[in-house]
Amino acid sequence: MRRIFLFVIVIFLLTACKKDLKQPEQKLPEPVKPISFSSNQSRNLNIVYFAPADLSPYTDYERRLSEIMLAGQKYFADQMSLNGFGSKTFGLLKDEANTRVKIVTIRGKLSRDNYKKETYNTVLQEINDYFAANPSEKTSDHTLIILPALYLNSNSTLPIDGVNPFFGVGKSCFALDFPNFDYKHFGTDNFEFTKWYGGLFHELGHGLNLPHNRAKQSEVSSKGTALMGAGNYTLGKSPTFLTAADCAVLSVNQIFNSDSKTYYSSVDAGITSIDASYNSASASINVSGKFNSIAPVNHILYFNDPETVSDINAGGNNDYNAITWTSIPIGNNEFKIDFPLSDFIDKADGINYELRVKLVHDNGRVTETSYNYKFVTGIPVLDFSTKQELSKLAWKINSFSSEELSGEGSINGRANTLIDANAATYWHSKWSSAASSYPHQFVIDMGKMESAKGFTLTQRSGLSRAIKDFELLVSSDGINFNSVKTYLAAKSNGNQYFTFETVLTMRYFKVISKSAWDNQQFAAIAEVGMF
Repeated sequence: MRRIFLFVIVIFLLTACKKDLKQPEQKLPEPVKPISFSSNQSRNLNIVYFAPADLSPYTDYERRLSEIMLAGQKYFADQMSLNGFGSKTFGLLKDEANTRVKIVTIRGKLSRDNYKKETYNTVLQEINDYFAANPSEKTSDHTLIILPALYLNSNSTLPIDGVNPFFGVGKSCFALDFPNFDYKHFGTDNFEFTKWYGGLFHELGHGLNLPHNRAKQSEVSSKGTALMGAGNYTLGKSPTFLTAADCAVLSVNQIFNSDSKTYYSSVDAGITSIDASYNSASASINVSGKFNSIAPVNHILYFNDPETVSDINAGGNNDYNAITWTSIPIGNNEFKIDFPLSDFIDKADGINYELRVKLVHDNGRVTETSYNYKFVTGIPVLDFSTKQELSKLAWKINSFSSEELSGEGSINGRANTLIDANAATYWHSKWSSAASSYPHQFVIDMGKMESAKGFTLTQRSGLSRAIKDFELLVSSDGINFNSVKTYLAAKSNGNQYFTFETVLTMRYFKVISKSAWDNQQFAAIAEVGMF
């Protein structure tokens, strides 16, 4: 009996212990709900965070960059409103609370040393491959690419400058991220934040089709620094603005509009005539003219761009000091504008200027024509007004050194395009097979003896294979030629006029191209003529 009692006690204790060891029931965690992003615009800025295989994204990058991009979106909206375009701005995919933006994170296939600024194309290729495999992730033609700083300073807080790609290329642009890149530093004396914050939106401007330009003299005290000038060092620290020319371009940008039409298709357009003069009474440059275009033109922009010593020392003109004006079309595809000299900053004797007249089309395309002038003793010398050229109806090509018959399409490349009165077509030296080299030449027969004050030349639109040095010769019989002069053709679009010292009479003229601006063996010219 005692044994039975002890057995019952043991069973009871074991059962009690099991109950004590039983764990309380635990609820499974709620599944994380994916963030839903949306926008009231049909196309939005693609934001890509591209991290090399051996470098992880910096901590909290999605929050930090979201706050920066939302602030930038508002900045652009405010600037567009100030310039009369309403609060239009670039589209962003945002969460319901409007505190996060969609960032597509892509891990690179290679190590960081393969993604430096010199090899930025490797980044672009991997991103293009990603979007090709995930087409729904790309919502527009414009992409901001952010790489974590490939190398940091000894304190691991700031990027080492000059390593990462940091520029605009086509409709994409590069910026960088680093641990202290946080919007909380906006408006403070944190120079490094201002530099990279302003730099990001300066480069984004390039990715949104904006070229460099600066403030007029009259805007400096009231508006500050133009973002597309030196504004990458001032945004958030001192007044920084978008010029009216910037806003005119952005107003027809694909991601600044909520429609779904096609943007950026090519446009056949150009300036048909231009007249420029200096008004001493008002101390201003007066410009007027006409244009043609198969697509509506919303605005005309005027970039007055000096080539200063600093430009030359920097290896070329990057437009940072180009001062801009805008106008809207008037009458029957006409334009008119005045440039007060008081708004020019560089007026030193001998400074060469390029006036670029840009037609802003409603599909976002911008076409431009360039003209050259200079300052002498503080006064602009304007000799690019359209000249009354001799009729080319009876002209024909007498001879040429070579022409391209297959590689430039069914019309371009041929010598007869030199005198077809169409600056959109062009002659090109032979290149697809048995490529020819400088000097290149051609002879024009004007059909009869003609008197001319000067020679006209128009480089190929876009300046590909633009000629540099050329010699002009004239003849009455097509056999014996006399040299007029060796000229320097400008690397610019639009008609270039070369006035003779005296009126010349001729039936034939020969052009011998001796060199190219790109130092290659090929030549291209859109049009030649006499006036």
